[in-house]
Amino acid sequence: MPRQSRRPLTFWAIAILILLAAWALRLHRLDIQDIWWDEARNIDVATRPLTHIANAPELDIHPPLYFYGLHAWAQATTTVAFTTRFFSVWFGILTVAFVYQLGRGLGRGLGRGKWGKTTAVLAMMMAAFAPYALAEAQETRMYTVSWAILAAGMLALWRALRHPATDLRQQVKGWGPFVLLIAMALLTHYATAIILAAWGLWLLAWALLGPDRWSRLKTGVVIGIAVLLLCLPVLPIALRQIPGYDNPNLILPDLWHYLSQLYRAFIMGETVPESGWQYGRWLWALLLGIGALLWMGKQARRRVVNQHWTLLLVWLLGGLAIFYLILVARSAFNPRYISFVLPPLWALSGWALAGWGRVWRPLPWLIAILLLALGIPSLRADLYDPTFFREDASGVVNYLEVQAGPDDIILVDQRYPLGLYLERWNNDFYGHPPDEPGDVAPAQYLFVDMTHDDDRRIDRRLTELAGDARKVFWVTWFESDMDPRGAVKALLNTGGERIDSQEFRGYRIQIWELSPPSRYQLAPEFTPLDISIGADITLVEGDWSGRTAPQLPLGRTLVTLRWQMHQPSARAIKVSVRLKDESGATVDQKDRLLINDLHHRSNAWTPGESALNVYSLHTPEIPGVYTLSVVVYDEETLEAIAVSEEGVSEVVIGTMTVGS
Repeated sequence: MPRQSRRPLTFWAIAILILLAAWALRLHRLDIQDIWWDEARNIDVATRPLTHIANAPELDIHPPLYFYGLHAWAQATTTVAFTTRFFSVWFGILTVAFVYQLGRGLGRGLGRGKWGKTTAVLAMMMAAFAPYALAEAQETRMYTVSWAILAAGMLALWRALRHPATDLRQQVKGWGPFVLLIAMALLTHYATAIILAAWGLWLLAWALLGPDRWSRLKTGVVIGIAVLLLCLPVLPIALRQIPGYDNPNLILPDLWHYLSQLYRAFIMGETVPESGWQYGRWLWALLLGIGALLWMGKQARRRVVNQHWTLLLVWLLGGLAIFYLILVARSAFNPRYISFVLPPLWALSGWALAGWGRVWRPLPWLIAILLLALGIPSLRADLYDPTFFREDASGVVNYLEVQAGPDDIILVDQRYPLGLYLERWNNDFYGHPPDEPGDVAPAQYLFVDMTHDDDRRIDRRLTELAGDARKVFWVTWFESDMDPRGAVKALLNTGGERIDSQEFRGYRIQIWELSPPSRYQLAPEFTPLDISIGADITLVEGDWSGRTAPQLPLGRTLVTLRWQMHQPSARAIKVSVRLKDESGATVDQKDRLLINDLHHRSNAWTPGESALNVYSLHTPEIPGVYTLSVVVYDEETLEAIAVSEEGVSEVVIGTMTVGS
């Protein structure tokens, strides 16, 4: 066989080997980690009847298409962790194959010969062994599905642009796959709209600068209408989910830190050791940058603008820019939210690496191997290092099965994923664990409600669930915001003694020993306070142990205060509640952020909003009358806010009597 004819076979053989290696890498230890929150939520929703999926309240910000696909896949499988993650693996491998095609199309415009296949295989290598791609492919989430759909959508767009249609039938044949794929992308993850917006800007420029401007503009309008019609059934759900989605508690990164976090995650992985990152980031930037310059110099001399290249660049840079503008306005950031820019990043990386071939043909391959070797510590950490594993749900459950008995109760601050592991589990907001005989402790998801003055409120709910329990096992997730005001701990401290605390990866179990029957009260009888602090804060009313009757020593004092914000504060504020003896010495104090019922800091409250906050103090050992005071101060500067009428920063709200 002539040498020239062997080259295509060599490239295909390399591509197939890379694809098989990517497949093996993603399947390796696929089920070694426990299912975590996002995965359990997705599995729970996907395994419901099809008619219940789209309107599931758990889909706070997700369209239903991914869950329909996972539902169909889950019907044919049994092992939860492996098979549901396999769904992501499959689309991750499909993405690698599509990146090959993106690289090939990109390379074709750079010159004749083998550059198209060289760019394609190099791009494929970047996608196949990227640590971030491995991490997402081994989780039951929709990101690899979105990557594959977007990559296929770009290939369909290239095809439509390459073969202009002259009649309606050809237009449908040319643009139809593109319309279908971008509609699928929107129905898989709303954030893909960011990428589609960047594509839309490119297409607008393509239409306005083209010779047949009005025909192209008309095509763009028809595409938009067709996509809207395909997404129309989900539009009411999207309008319910998207407008109210916000996280005002998030500390927004500036542009530099935003790009730095994404660069680290997408280039070398989120688990890359600091030592490797220090020199690896410069090698990546330097080597890819020089390779890109080598290609751009050649293109400039040829005076050729590669349409595929500009589209991929707009996809990458436009997506990053639009997402940052939305981030500033909507406060929701995680690298995975904009991971939809990864296919063009991998394709353009292959293109930049191929540029080194103009210096010496083996250089692209040697540099690619070097850069991928820098990611090996991240790959190893994802697969083998428990430090970087997700939460240890099975360890928590094993501990509870040994320590908790049928006379105890397990309360968990998250609906997922422990319900997949615990036997007597109830996942409803206000339900009860199954009443089953045996030695298994009942377990209940505990929703902390401090808003309603009825049986849903946390003190009455605790009385209902734990009133007859001998021990309470309070399980909290490390990322939970279920009880940032600490109401559960404060109430349990009034009814029993905390005897143990156990730490697991991602979880904490705190154990209280009780003397049933137990009755919990958040605020038996409020007393009006009406203290104005600064211009916008009012301490409306309060209640605390020892206010109307002596409090027993050596216990805990529960202080419940109702705050009102007339206007949101400029910055978040904290409250310090202090217990002082007759000499003015501070016996104990508790400092907490002022938080409303939506768990927002004071700078995100609505005008006139009020909310309860609780503070748990150690009761003094020595009997006597103690003073309870409050200081309100700026979280960032620690500067105290003066009481409006008195001009002092610390105000006494009452006394507490401690006696036998």
